Amino acid sequence: MTLIGETPFTTCFVRNEFLFDEQHGHGEFTPAIAFAFRAEPARVPMFQVMLDSGAQWARVPIHMICSKPCEPLPVEQSCWWDSYGYEFTVVALPFLKNHAVTALGRDGHIRKGNYLFTVDWMQTGWSEIPNQHKNHHIISLQNGQWIAYPNNRLVWHDPSWINPKPNPNWETPSRNYSVEG
Repeated sequence: MTLIGETPFTTCFVRNEFLFDEQHGHGEFTPAIAFAFRAEPARVPMFQVMLDSGAQWARVPIHMICSKPCEPLPVEQSCWWDSYGYEFTVVALPFLKNHAVTALGRDGHIRKGNYLFTVDWMQTGWSEIPNQHKNHHIISLQNGQWIAYPNNRLVWHDPSWINPKPNPNWETPSRNYSVEG
């Protein structure tokens, strides 16, 4: 069982309301370093952080983390899907490093940001079904908020060669391919 895995060390802020059980601290932030990802089925992606005070916090939900102080996004705008299970891998894909990206939220708003790293799911029922498998790409939005979005809600930008015009009629593959199966 994986449950928790290393991420690239990433400077961030934790919303103080999380540190005070949402009783107070709204609009205040504490500097931190995110260094691990935590997955629990049917819960949003979570992180382990070290605060600048030396306190370590686990299970910090993605909507409580930002790259710079900013207005919060509702949890349902911070990620499209809960964690699929306990088994995952984290990778900072060199090809996507610092790539600009636009993200389409559930509310229909398009938000701009930059790639941080990717969480990919394994050994769960959903991760093995071709048209249900989803990555969680961790993105820092321009306003600072972190989000976890799947491939089909992101458009990547690189002016040197990408001409962003995804075909809106594409469909998610529904087959597994095997030469022996």
